[in-house]
Amino acid sequence: MWLMKDTPSLFTDLYELTMAQIYFRKKMAEIACFEVTVRRLPEHWGFFVMAGLAEVESYLREFRFSQADIVYLRSTQQFSDDFLRYLTGLKPNVKIRALPEGTVFFPHEPILEVAGPLIDAQLLESYILNILGFSIISATLAARTSIAARGAVVVDFGLRRCQGPVAALRSARGAQMAGFRATSNVFAAATLGFAPSGTMAHSFVHVHESQEQAFRNFAEAYGENSILLVDTYDSIEGIKQAANLAKQLYEDQHIRILGIRIDSGDLAGLARFARRHFDERGVPFLKIFVSGDLDEFKIDDLFRKGAPLDGFGIGTCFAVSRFAPAIEIVYKIVQYGARAVFKTSPGKQTRPGRKAITRDRTRSDKSDRYERDIVQPLQAQTDDLLKPFEAAEEMPTIQRRLAGELSLLDDSVKAIRNPGTYPVEFRPG
Repeated sequence: MWLMKDTPSLFTDLYELTMAQIYFRKKMAEIACFEVTVRRLPEHWGFFVMAGLAEVESYLREFRFSQADIVYLRSTQQFSDDFLRYLTGLKPNVKIRALPEGTVFFPHEPILEVAGPLIDAQLLESYILNILGFSIISATLAARTSIAARGAVVVDFGLRRCQGPVAALRSARGAQMAGFRATSNVFAAATLGFAPSGTMAHSFVHVHESQEQAFRNFAEAYGENSILLVDTYDSIEGIKQAANLAKQLYEDQHIRILGIRIDSGDLAGLARFARRHFDERGVPFLKIFVSGDLDEFKIDDLFRKGAPLDGFGIGTCFAVSRFAPAIEIVYKIVQYGARAVFKTSPGKQTRPGRKAITRDRTRSDKSDRYERDIVQPLQAQTDDLLKPFEAAEEMPTIQRRLAGELSLLDDSVKAIRNPGTYPVEFRPG
């Protein structure tokens, strides 16, 4: 498990264990099928992206109750010795079907199914939801950000504002899935095989006697990889100083420093000034990157204003998913033994029985688009989107899948604001 040195079995809600003890006493051990769904889309979202299976794989592999776990559970005085002995030897024997990572999906569709003996499947609920919930949020928000960026470079800057190290890894992996170019999080870069990236902080400029000297020292150290932060003091002056240094280094040493980063102020106006100034000074190779509390809405607005931007560093809004910090992801039983089961609670209804998803696609000379999804009773369908899952795929495979899925999704569904609704048909058993 990422950043988890102990066994993950106690990462569960207490009621999973108290229910399991009753199942154990009553010998309720028939095969149960639970499915994971998300009830509704956040405002302005038109789709979700499946993510988190790499961590699910790790969780299932490492799941066990250690002696320290059993000692703690005994101390609660809620569990009998025979049940605790049972837990000591428990290794969940379940089969999983899931949407492959990078697949787009929509509300109420089953995205993962766990089938196994009742206790085995029940005990996995809490942490599977914990894994999938934020992983899906991160991957979907990253996809929306990439759509808004219109092919420009996007870098994950979110580590310092994330709610803990695991969240920082999940958000970085979502960024990687959706085509972000790099992450500032060095641990995530090393763990995920993701490119590390960074520029400089304002403190770097402060500790030098002049901004110009700070720029020069940085450029001398990092050459063509240098990105100069120009807004510590006066942004216009910073842009001019960066252009002067770039021109000098190019003329004297044939070094083309990469560009500048603007972190505050009128980003569109400053970017337009910078592009004109760089062209006039003969350093058109300088790229313009911006950061500073950006989100997909602000990125979209910057392009609508005609800002000549080459890349974005996106931190807090992405890393904590400010506008959609949680989704209504649930893990509900749909079959126990031979009996299909369902819930009728208002606003929380479920559909009984195991299911399959098929996706209609229209191909023609003029278009190639997904048209609708059909959720229906499980049969031996080769085109079922839910696939048997045992091990996570390689990241390039996931990246290609997500890029392909987004290319086949109608532009209206991908809109950053007020997206269209993708049709999903539910056929009863």
